[in-house]
Amino acid sequence: MSLGDLLVNGEPIRFIDMHGHLGPFNGIYLPDAMIDRMIAGMDRMGMECLVLSPHSALAGDTREGNREMLDAVQRFPGRIYGYCTINPNFPADMASEMDAYLGRPGVAGIKIHPAMHACPVTDDRYTPMWERAHAERLLVLSHTWGNDGGCGASDMRKIAERYPDVRLLLGHSCYGAWREAIALAAEFPNVYLELTAAYHVYGLIEWMCRDAGSKKVLFGSDYPWFDPMAPVGCVAFARITQDEMQDILYDNARRLLDEQLK
Repeated sequence: MSLGDLLVNGEPIRFIDMHGHLGPFNGIYLPDAMIDRMIAGMDRMGMECLVLSPHSALAGDTREGNREMLDAVQRFPGRIYGYCTINPNFPADMASEMDAYLGRPGVAGIKIHPAMHACPVTDDRYTPMWERAHAERLLVLSHTWGNDGGCGASDMRKIAERYPDVRLLLGHSCYGAWREAIALAAEFPNVYLELTAAYHVYGLIEWMCRDAGSKKVLFGSDYPWFDPMAPVGCVAFARITQDEMQDILYDNARRLLDEQLK
């Protein structure tokens, strides 16, 4: 079987990438880092849309980076959606950045990176963001890794319990702490497993579908860091049904985006 053989209702499977970035990153060459190259790559791969946060927002000034995000969203409506990036180390900017971007067409939610910003997700500096996300039922994509370190499975469990109306996307699915992450997605209606970097682990996609359900798994690739066709292949050739593939590659993301952006 080839990717071209994977059809749903006679049509090739479409896919949506819920974890992307934009722009150069210090110390590494990313050929598709600029938005025009990314759109060309998406066209070549058949990616319907990408939800991204610029590197400039994560590793630099969120004000500059969020402006870059909105520019990309406005240039390519329906193809590019954006996360408003929040850095808790600059609390004076948090409310104004959320006010400026959340609720605007194409802005799908919030992105945080507790490891890069050296601030645990349970730290009080994040509280205004979590409270707003809870009140407005927002998507929040958080970098997660392992079972500790400020953004592990045990930390994310505390957030899921405290803020049940946040639609919490576990970026990298708490990489390595698979059992704990899958248990979170199975237990909490608001928690989703995002596949970036996790997709390559043999048998993991099947495990996620069996114990958490395919409707709790979201496709992501970290594009332009990695070629999205590799994780598409991992999903397409996993030992799961075509309906489960459709959930992971397209339907779950489309539903969440449509609900968020209505």
